[in-house]
Amino acid sequence: MQYKVLGLVNQLVMPERLPPERSDDLWQQTCFEAFIGASDDPAYLELNFSPSTQWAAYGFSSYREGMSDLEIVTPPDIGISHTSDSFELLAEVNLSGLPMIDAGCLELALTAVVAEKNGRKSFWALKHPAGNPDFHNRDCFLHKVKMAKSR
Repeated sequence: MQYKVLGLVNQLVMPERLPPERSDDLWQQTCFEAFIGASDDPAYLELNFSPSTQWAAYGFSSYREGMSDLEIVTPPDIGISHTSDSFELLAEVNLSGLPMIDAGCLELALTAVVAEKNGRKSFWALKHPAGNPDFHNRDCFLHKVKMAKSR
């Protein structure tokens, strides 16, 4: 997954680089996220990628229910690059072996929490449901991905 922020990135709160390990509550700072669910199944995954290179992976049985740490084959590989007016995070994660990955059609939501030095926080998504931002709402899972069967 590739995330790119353009503009006055020096005005953003970017956590310092840390060892690339699992960590909770990454969404409380600048954080890039992916939500993945199989069509017609209430269960879904949440992946968090921090500019610090820390990450998190969770499974949910249904909307905000049954949260558990998601065990993945290998930790995500998170690459960071930035200039004075852009920040890019590239996250590669191996999700093979997870039952929903073989479901055929997946729904994907790419989201971001962006914290500014002035204390403002903004929430970015392909689509927001009515009301407050809620990345867990399946109405946000807009991107459809068809999985090809291996031969």
